[in-house]
Amino acid sequence: MRALAAAVLLFALSGCGLAGTDPAAKPASRPAAGKPLPPAPPPPPLPDAGGACAADVKQCADGSYVGRNPDKGCAFDACPGANNN
Repeated sequence: MRALAAAVLLFALSGCGLAGTDPAAKPASRPAAGKPLPPAPPPPPLPDAGGACAADVKQCADGSYVGRNPDKGCAFDACPGANNN
């Protein structure tokens, strides 16, 4: 009985292409009616080089913390209540 169940399972999986086959070895899909396949979409654009800063923080005099700002060349943001002259 187990042999029959195993054979049925193997047969069902082979129909799906899951039993004993390498998915990378499958042939490439063919276009319908001899039409060429459409071109692949372009890759997404790369982010700007200055888009990320180090994840360190600075402790302010009042005990709060501020992080780096990528819009200011990764300089620390001003502390709350600091004189910004």
